[in-house]
Amino acid sequence: MKLIDPTAKDQIQQNQMAPRLEGLEKKRIGILVNGKANSKELLLKTAKLFKEHHNCEIVEEFQYKTNAGAPADHEALQALASKSDFLLTANGD
Repeated sequence: MKLIDPTAKDQIQQNQMAPRLEGLEKKRIGILVNGKANSKELLLKTAKLFKEHHNCEIVEEFQYKTNAGAPADHEALQALASKSDFLLTANGD
């Protein structure tokens, strides 16, 4: 009998925190929908509050994850980052 270890090796990630925004006035909001039920609705309601209180713009091109437990696709995050000043993401249900 041959035993195989199914443990995945840790990926080394070199993530850094984004610089803190000076304020929220007139910022562009990117939205990452994680695929859970009602998450899009929750994110849109939250984004509309930022729009009302800080005159923010909601980027209309949302990015979607197909699995709430999986990391977001790198290209999707890059697309959002190029059009947004900050990102909203959340769980639904």
